[in-house]
Amino acid sequence: MSHLYSSLQNAGIYAFRDNDEIQRGDQISISLLQAIGRSRISIVVLSTNYANSRWCMLELEKIMEIGRTKGLVVVPVFYEVDPSEVRHQKGQFGEKFDDLLSKISVDESTKSNWKRDLIDIGGIAG
Repeated sequence: MSHLYSSLQNAGIYAFRDNDEIQRGDQISISLLQAIGRSRISIVVLSTNYANSRWCMLELEKIMEIGRTKGLVVVPVFYEVDPSEVRHQKGQFGEKFDDLLSKISVDESTKSNWKRDLIDIGGIAG
């Protein structure tokens, strides 16, 4: 992630990135919501472990919502994971997602949103 961030900065592109301190909370911080809302493009780096993080899934839910409602351009980067595994929640990616759902308590609406968001982002050419 730091190489991508540095490359964007070096190209004169302002990039907001959440850090470890922000990720410790269960709720998306106001600063992150504001940054997503002000952005024109959101780059989502999806790895095998991505779907095993409540934080990542909450962030993805917000990004995809803003993409649908306000035209935010979403650019996925599939890092060592196949887009079809993301889209269909299969393979190691799917196992990690199932692990997350089994260890946290979220309502059915949130689960449905997350699955839809993974289907949608997995269908975007990255």
